[in-house]
Formats: sequence, structure tokens, C-alpha cells
Amino acid sequence: MTLSTLEKTEITGHSVAAKKPRRRLLSIVEFLLFLIVGLVLLEPVLKLAGVADEENYLLDDKIGWKPVPNRSATFRGEGYSRYKINSLGMRDKERTIAKPPNTFRIAVIGCSMTEGKQVPLDNTYCSVLEKQLNKDGGAIKYEVLNFAVSAYTLGQEYLRLKNFALQFKPDLVVFTARPNALLYMGPDLDKGFFNARPVFGVMPDGTLVEDHNFQRHWTASAEGKRVKNFTWLSTHSCLYGVVGKCAYSLAEYKKNFVARFYLKFVSKQRRKQILASLTLPGVDVRDSMKAQGVALDYLGKVAAAIVRESKSECDKAHCRFLLAYLPTQTRYMNASEQQIIHRFSEDMKLELVDFNPEFEHLQSVSLTPLYIDIHPSKFGHEKIAAYLKTQLEKKGLLKLSNGANSVESAVSSNVN
Repeated sequence: MTLSTLEKTEITGHSVAAKKPRRRLLSIVEFLLFLIVGLVLLEPVLKLAGVADEENYLLDDKIGWKPVPNRSATFRGEGYSRYKINSLGMRDKERTIAKPPNTFRIAVIGCSMTEGKQVPLDNTYCSVLEKQLNKDGGAIKYEVLNFAVSAYTLGQEYLRLKNFALQFKPDLVVFTARPNALLYMGPDLDKGFFNARPVFGVMPDGTLVEDHNFQRHWTASAEGKRVKNFTWLSTHSCLYGVVGKCAYSLAEYKKNFVARFYLKFVSKQRRKQILASLTLPGVDVRDSMKAQGVALDYLGKVAAAIVRESKSECDKAHCRFLLAYLPTQTRYMNASEQQIIHRFSEDMKLELVDFNPEFEHLQSVSLTPLYIDIHPSKFGHEKIAAYLKTQLEKKGLLKLSNGANSVESAVSSNVN
């Protein structure tokens, strides 16, 4: 081989060697660009399909969590609905804080039973009741405002009423209690976000106590910090929701795998360490009523104090107050809780509507299901609205609290 040929071969070899890193870099850049473009295009597709857009709550130091204003979401599982939280943070149509003239406002405070994400917005009992009240027209317009938020306890309902709903100057407040409401009032930090809420208790003299220690403990945990730091992504990105769901599912699978298989092959000491670090699932109160007796009696006192303070806030705001004990399937009925609610309502001389006797009969004769699982179906919401309307008229609660015979007569007297 001549010297010139050898030099050309060396130069060519160096050029090829120099181009290889550049080609690798270009390949990586192309891959990243295609990945970014693909993800950007995937986001609107997921949004249009309503995939992983259920995250519509913000952490709140006072109440635990609250809906994200103007957030669109899809609910699946028990029923189905696509809906939008209004600009004020309610699962309701757009409302104004200022009450329009010649309007009778009913504020409904509650949890998922009332929020009704299992059915379209127009089929919730609040929407149906508003339509029924306005069906005949007249000088007065009725507004039934839905302030309910899923997984709220009675204590959170009280805070929602006191700090938000009363700003709307309602003429009547319907304060709802879900089935087994007493048993769901305690903290359960193992379940994370939906149990990071204020807890309520009572002093020996019956004074209501509001405790945020459990809530702060969870918020300061690694999970709490992660949720808080990634709030924007979780409430705006469906893609992040998909990734989050996969990560959660993998974590649960790993937890179950460890619990079922790995523990069989480790030492007793190591087994104790692992069990101590595991977050074991709690007991579903629908299947176990062991929290009866003394515990339920105490929770009844707490519930009574919460309802009493809620009524007091309504008295200050010059609006009427109704306690509504919502219906449930017979197999989930808690007779002890029902007795407790009736007893303290009678002691406080509260207006009470217990839907359960009526709905127990309906459930036995109706061919159309009243419930999807534990929540009302479309038909169930219709029946709740009809029964509530009947009870409001029977109890004279569609009247002004200032002594006028009705809103219509008050309007007429103003005109005259």
C-alpha cells in the first residue's frame, strides 16, 4: 500500500468516527422531537375522549379540598356524566353571588349524593327541583343552588355553608346528611387526598371543636407535597392523569405482591418491618357496622353540634334551615344512625325530612332502579326532587322568614 493510499484511509476512518457521535446526537434529538410532538398531539385527543380528566379538586387548608372553577371533567364507573364546574366552583350552571330581584334561593349543602356526578347535571335532584318549582311561572323565580362536593363530611358541609354558601343570601338552606354519615366523619390518612380534611369533636359541654392536625400531617407528608406541587398538572393535563393512574396501579400491585408472596420468604423480623411500613386498606363501613355503641353515640353528639352550629349560622343570616336525611338502599340502612338523627332533630326542634321510609317502600314496588350502586340513579334523583318539593310545601318552607305569607305576596305588597 502506498503512503498516499494509507493517508487517505486514515482520513476516511477519522471522518467516519467523527460522524458517528453526530449521528447518534441527531437520532436522539429526532426521537425527543417526535416524542414531544406526539405527546402534544395526544393531550387534546385524551381531552376530547374524556380520558383521565376526573381530577377536579384543589387542596384547601380550611376545608380540605374544593372543586376547580371552570374545570371540565368526565365521571365513569358508577354511572356516567360529562360536566363542567362553574366559575364559582360549583357543579351547577352559572350563578351570581348577588341574588336577582324577586328570587327565592334554596342552597343545598351535601356530598356526592347531592353533587350527583353519576348522572348528567340536568338530572340531579337540585336541577329537577328548580324546574318543578318554576314550572307554573309566576312573579317569583326559584333558584336551587348545588353546593355539594364529593366525599364531604358533615363538618366540611358546615364549613362550606358558613364560608361560602351564605354569601349567596339564600332564603332556605337544605343541609343534607348522607347514609352512614356519622361513620365517615373520622380521619383515615391511609386513603390520602379525600381524607386529608379537618376533623370535628365536642367538648364535655357540647362545644364544637375544629381540628386540622390530621389534615396538616397528611399535607406535610411526601404524598401531600407531591399532590400540592403537581396540582396544575393534575387538573389540566389528561396525559399526567394517565401516568399518575398507572403509577398508582403499579404501586398498589407492588403492595399486594409484597403482602401476598414476598412475606412468605423473609425472616420474621424483616416481615414485621415490612408490615409496619405497609399502608393496609381500611374496613368498608357498608360491610361492617362494628363502629356502633359508644363510638356511634359520640359521633352522634358531634353531628348534633355540627347541625346546631349550621342552624345558628342560618339564623344569623335570616334564612330557614332544613335537615334532610337522604335515602339509601335497604341493605345499607343504619337504624342506629337514623334514631340518633331523629332524636337530636327533635331536641333542637329542627325541620327534618327523612327520605328513607318513603324510598324503602318505593324500592320494594318500583320496577325502575332508584340507585346505581349507593348513589341515586336518574330516576332516584327525580323521586328525591318530587318528595322534597312536597315536603317543602307541606312544611311551609317556601315562604319568607320575615313573616310574609309567601314570596309572591311579598312581591305583590311591594308593587302595591
